[in-house]
Amino acid sequence: MNMFDRANEALRQDLEGYARALQTIVTTLPRARGLCDRVVKETRLAGALLAFWSNAQVGELTQLAFHLTNLWPYREQPFARTVEAALRGVRLLARQSGDPLAAEISACFSNIAQFFDEERALLEECHSLIQPHANSMDMTRKRLNLLVATVDARLAASAEQQAMLEAYLEAVALLRDWEGGVPLEERGVEILARCLEMLERVDQMIGAADQTAPTSVVHL
Repeated sequence: MNMFDRANEALRQDLEGYARALQTIVTTLPRARGLCDRVVKETRLAGALLAFWSNAQVGELTQLAFHLTNLWPYREQPFARTVEAALRGVRLLARQSGDPLAAEISACFSNIAQFFDEERALLEECHSLIQPHANSMDMTRKRLNLLVATVDARLAASAEQQAMLEAYLEAVALLRDWEGGVPLEERGVEILARCLEMLERVDQMIGAADQTAPTSVVHL
C-alpha cells in the first residue's frame, strides 16, 4: 500500500468517525436547547407566582429567577453554579413549609435545577464524542491536504476532478470550523458524507492516472 493509499484509508476512518460524532451532536443539541426553553418557561412561571406572594424573601427569589431567565450571559459560569442558583431557591422556599404558593414556586426552581442537570449530561456526551477527534485534528488535516494536492497534481483537469477538489476543499473548511467550534448542523454531516463517497473513487483514479506514484512505506 503506497503513501496515498494509506492517507486515503486513514482519512476515510477519520471522516467516518467525525460523521458519526457530528450526527449524534446534531440530534442531541435540539434536546439541549429544548431544555433551555423549559428553564425559561419555569422561571417565567416562578416570577408570575412570586408577584402574588408576600414574603421577605420575594426580592431575593425574584432576582434568582431573573438571572436564570437571562440564560446565556449567566451560563458563561460553570453548570454547577447555575444548578446551585436554582437549588438555592428551593432551600429558601423550604423554610415556608405548608404554604401552597411557596410549594408551587419551589416546584419551579426544582424543575429548573433538573433541566439544567439534564442539559449538562447531554453536553458532556457531545464533548466526549468530539474530544478524540479534536486531539487528532492535526494529523487529519495533513492527510486531507496530501490528498487535495495529489488530486490537483496527478489527475487530469476534468469535471470529475473539479468535483473531487471542491468536496475535499469543503472538508478542509469544515475541519477549520471544527477547530474553532463544531458546526452543529446538517450541512456538516452532508459535506462529510460527500467526502466519504469521493474517497472510494480517489483510490481508483489516482492509481489509473499515475502508476509511478511513490510507494513510500512512511506511516501516515
